[in-house]
Amino acid sequence: MAVRPESPGFWEEVAAVPGGEAVTACIQCNTCTSSCPVESLEPAFNVRRLVARVRLGLREDVLSDDALWACARCHACIAHCPKGVRPGDVIEALRHLAVKEGHEGPGPRHLRAFVASLRQGGRIHEARVTIDSIGINGVVRQGFLPVRMAMRGKAPTLRAEPLSTAEEIRLLLDAVEGGK
Repeated sequence: MAVRPESPGFWEEVAAVPGGEAVTACIQCNTCTSSCPVESLEPAFNVRRLVARVRLGLREDVLSDDALWACARCHACIAHCPKGVRPGDVIEALRHLAVKEGHEGPGPRHLRAFVASLRQGGRIHEARVTIDSIGINGVVRQGFLPVRMAMRGKAPTLRAEPLSTAEEIRLLLDAVEGGK
């Protein structure tokens, strides 16, 4: 059974987003995936397959894929790509399109919580971002992990004071978001 593209021009849409322009240079050599440390921990994440699905026009399949948000931006794929594709930038372009279209899931929810935290106090309030990203039920499902982290001095600050430059950070965020 042949795969039918739902959006044959999807690759052009991705190429029009800053960072996505190199999607056409990919030769599907799999070097990005074989050098990716995330792929070994999250098998659903496969950079080469993401790019292939973009080129096949599988728009909704790609933009709704939670694996899209697994990339840690370590740049291993960029360092090893023989064609200079910068796969991490292509993934960032895909994330941009997913958020712009209102896709839901853990990745977009985390991004929104992260930006809201920055907007509020000029810095990341880790506890609030975690709760807003995975919810109280998600924190409970983590079991004793938060307690073990606290015992090792790794607990996030529960009460972070806003930075004196918080208003400047809000202005920067407004400028960036205005350029959607």
